[in-house]
Amino acid sequence: MKFYSNSTNDKKKKNNLWTLVGGLALIVSAVIITVVATLPDNSQNVGGNIIPPVGEQAEQYVMPMSEYTMGQEFSDKLVFNQTLKQWRTHNGVDFIGEKGADVRAVLGGKVTSVETTTLEGTVVTIEQSDGIVSIYKSLSAEVAVEVGQTVKAGDLIGKVDATMVTEKNEGTHLHLEMKKDGQYVNPLEYLPEGADK
Repeated sequence: MKFYSNSTNDKKKKNNLWTLVGGLALIVSAVIITVVATLPDNSQNVGGNIIPPVGEQAEQYVMPMSEYTMGQEFSDKLVFNQTLKQWRTHNGVDFIGEKGADVRAVLGGKVTSVETTTLEGTVVTIEQSDGIVSIYKSLSAEVAVEVGQTVKAGDLIGKVDATMVTEKNEGTHLHLEMKKDGQYVNPLEYLPEGADK
């Protein structure tokens, strides 16, 4: 019959304990590596707003036209519409310019609609990268974008015209509207040459 001293048993217990600790460390390491490997890249979509990858600057707003005169400004109060001869809100900003002048995206995003209506002319709608929806009205019939297309700030989307019947007395102009969370907002609060400039 063989007898083992306590020191031999203690060594075996310590070896078993270290083997167990080493195995647990390997399992924890494998779990961490798996979690990190399945994480998305530095670009995230938080609440519908795209956050640029670390080290990249967020896209900046640009003006929709390079040469224009400001027409009717945004008003959520009733203002008199000269064409319709009635009081109504003015849900956008008018940029008066020469027929055929370029109209550019004020911020990058995805084109969600391109349509021509009797009252508003040709209309391009873009869901912007910041979650705001921009609506370009009174464009000429031939536009430079299509539904589903992704555009960047400054990309050509169409040409200005006088196709918006409800503002015919304004002449040739771009009527730009913006919506945030479904509510109209003043575009001049976002554009680089805004209301206070």
